[in-house]
Amino acid sequence: MKRLFLCIAPIIALLCVVTSCQDTSEENEANTQQVDNTIHYGSTLTALPRLSDAAKSQTISWSVFEDFEMNAQRLKNQTIPTLQDMATKLTQQTDSLLIKIPDTINTPYIYARLSLANTRAKILKQLAHQNNVDSLKLERGLTEMNIAVQNLFIEMNRTFTKSKIDDELKETEKKELEKQRKFLDSVYKSELQDNKENGV
Repeated sequence: MKRLFLCIAPIIALLCVVTSCQDTSEENEANTQQVDNTIHYGSTLTALPRLSDAAKSQTISWSVFEDFEMNAQRLKNQTIPTLQDMATKLTQQTDSLLIKIPDTINTPYIYARLSLANTRAKILKQLAHQNNVDSLKLERGLTEMNIAVQNLFIEMNRTFTKSKIDDELKETEKKELEKQRKFLDSVYKSELQDNKENGV
């Protein structure tokens, strides 16, 4: 009996130590997660550029764009649970935006920048949903997402500014051609009048 007790006692002691270690590690993880929920990330993100009226009017038919723009602007100074939710939404929204781009916006430059924003949203989602969040990587992911959205908005503004300038040039050219046509018509009429008066 004494031998049996000597064999079982170390096993029971070992089980107690293992169980207490597991409880301690679970408590540490819970405490770590609780601390992480109070930390705000992305406090140094710069504001996104404002879309021009021309670009804004073209995005009306792009159903998810307004939600995407709002979520991208709200990335600054958020907690991990909020970032997890926003990163998931940004991923879904950029996936949707890539599927159906309006013809007026569908240029290779805008598509490339939107694809990059989609990739950055997916990376941000992965970083935010990790069990042990690496704060430096998360900050870098937020910065890269912010830059990708900035570049998308800048390209959209540039595209529509260029389009507006092209339209203005076409209109100016059209007016100039109309002036030349009127001038040539008046010269032709003058010549006809002169020829009639001179009897030719």
